[in-house]
Amino acid sequence: MTLAVHALSLTTAQTRVGRRVNAALALAPRLKPAGWRLVLGQRLNSAVSRAAGAITEAALKRQGVRLSTMTISGPDGALGVRLLEPPGPARALIVDLHGGGWVVGSAALNDRLTGHFAGAGFAVASIDYRLLDEARGVWMPDAVADCVAALRWALGEGARRFGTDRVFVIGESAGAHLAALALLALRDEGAGRLPAGCIFVQGVFDLSGTPSARSAGPEALLFDGPNLERDLARLTPGRDEAARKHPDISPLHADLAGMPPALFVLGEIDPFQDDSRLMADRWAEVAPATRLDVPEAPHGFQHFGAPTAALAQAFVRDWIAARLGNGPLSVENTNR
Repeated sequence: MTLAVHALSLTTAQTRVGRRVNAALALAPRLKPAGWRLVLGQRLNSAVSRAAGAITEAALKRQGVRLSTMTISGPDGALGVRLLEPPGPARALIVDLHGGGWVVGSAALNDRLTGHFAGAGFAVASIDYRLLDEARGVWMPDAVADCVAALRWALGEGARRFGTDRVFVIGESAGAHLAALALLALRDEGAGRLPAGCIFVQGVFDLSGTPSARSAGPEALLFDGPNLERDLARLTPGRDEAARKHPDISPLHADLAGMPPALFVLGEIDPFQDDSRLMADRWAEVAPATRLDVPEAPHGFQHFGAPTAALAQAFVRDWIAARLGNGPLSVENTNR
């Protein structure tokens, strides 16, 4: 297999706007993955999610997108699913796993990102998987099990509901990490079927810290760069560095045999950029892999209004269309 590497090309004006957005982000407080729950609180996260969902629902309706919620059977009760249905027949079903450091985030907060898929003819099922529960000290097994259940539903009942046999999964940041672990679990249980493709947006694939995460400095946007490795370690109490590399939590070190084609979206100023770079290299050993390098892009760039967000979204749509046989990629392939 080979790795196809693409790079977004920005105009001078687009670069200028992106740098202005980054300058504003540089003034914002840095986030600490293991401490977000203490700072924001999951109750606040829930309230913000409801408010955001109400705002975006009107915008989605103007696009002809039908929005509804439902529950499916999860490993520990009902699992919430937010459905975005296109105006016409679904070209494919996309399972969306939101980011948020395993601690915050929600399906509703991703409406602006998932809405562009629904507007382009795809059905989207965005999953409200369980978040970190510090009181119970259990987080990853819960979240992974929820994501496995969501994929199992999508490949069966969900695909039938939307009249398609093509299912894709897209995960962002922590959601990309959970998507990779869920795909491996689904393969290992012998389900016999996996999604037609997966999109990993700025994923975190090694909780022991890849080189770019370990070397992040105070200039890193969004995160507390100098302490990023320590904050990652706090997510897995009781594990030393070797144990944090174990494939049960760090899919970069897993056997990837049998995985479907994948697209990796990499922000060139993201402290987790090496996670995407190294995982794409490993993925390409067993399956077709594509990497999109996005200049001037910090972690979470698709949420901050820079021109790179729309350009990357268009590339992802084209990549899915190419998997469906509906058209070529729209960005020049550098094949580095």
